[in-house]
Amino acid sequence: MTGLGMVASALTSREGTRGAIRLVERSRGFTLIELMVALALGVLILLTLTLAFSRNSGNQSELERTTRRMENARFALDILSEDTLHAGYYGEINPDLLTPDFSNPDPCATTPAGLGWATPAGPANPTIPPAIRGIGAAETLGCLSNRLAGTEAVTLRHADTGAPVTIAAIAGGNLYVQTTRCSEDVTQLLAGESSADFTLRNLDCDPVDPNLDSVRRFVQRTYFVAGCNDCTAGDGIPTLKRVELVNGQLRTTSLAEGVENLRVEYGVDTDGDGRPNQFVLAGAITGVAPLVWQNVVAARFHLLVRNTQPTPDYTDPRTYVLGPALSVAPADQFKRSLMTTTARLVNVGGRREL
Repeated sequence: MTGLGMVASALTSREGTRGAIRLVERSRGFTLIELMVALALGVLILLTLTLAFSRNSGNQSELERTTRRMENARFALDILSEDTLHAGYYGEINPDLLTPDFSNPDPCATTPAGLGWATPAGPANPTIPPAIRGIGAAETLGCLSNRLAGTEAVTLRHADTGAPVTIAAIAGGNLYVQTTRCSEDVTQLLAGESSADFTLRNLDCDPVDPNLDSVRRFVQRTYFVAGCNDCTAGDGIPTLKRVELVNGQLRTTSLAEGVENLRVEYGVDTDGDGRPNQFVLAGAITGVAPLVWQNVVAARFHLLVRNTQPTPDYTDPRTYVLGPALSVAPADQFKRSLMTTTARLVNVGGRREL
């Protein structure tokens, strides 16, 4: 080998060695500092994502609680308003034309006889209960189980607004009303609990088949606020409930969770034109005309509704005014809404306008 060849071979060998060294240097991995920086960045990104997910989840939960609260409030107001619109309905008749006497039955009556109806055999005035009756916060009723202290209740009465039932379909333990369609009947309105109590006639006053074979169940419902929904489990969720006599038993039904206060103002018609002249509380209905329950033609409902679950890191700062002389400042972790609506007793006030 010539001298020039030897030099080229040496140079080639030296370049190969340097390449191998550079390859080793490139494949040696991360240093400890580089690894720690990468881990710190990864943890920071993970914490950011966790925080964002947590906030999004919390916002979603709060939105669901708020939506549920508003739905419960609207549902409660709808039920109260609808039943108030039906109050005083007794079928195809105007009870005011009969100049009835009015009773004041127990809202917790457990028999049909205790519901305040009395129908004489002749043309004398029947006795009927008023369409509405308020129950003040201080008044105690035994059938309003677990009623929340300091809350009011209200009783609404009317005939069932669904399809009438036949006399053969009468169920024991209920009171039914029947209104005549025959102009010759001396008695125009009957109430009873058995088929033998109903003798009114059809529109044609047919002497062969005279009996009117339809009646309507009398409905008396009392709405109140209980301190729990599932009281057996003691869940502590305030709830709007309703108690009603059905088939001889008082049935209590939960209607809307989160309702923690109910207050009612009663619109009294003092001049007989069917319109409320003043709104008063239950205690102002003295039983002396014109401040009597049969003159109530409207009801203004105030409902205070809260979430069923508390909101972390929140304290309710507001004061809620539920009509005259009642303010509530809870200062707890539950978010609330105050809802108010006025419903008319069409079957009482509307008839007076005729």
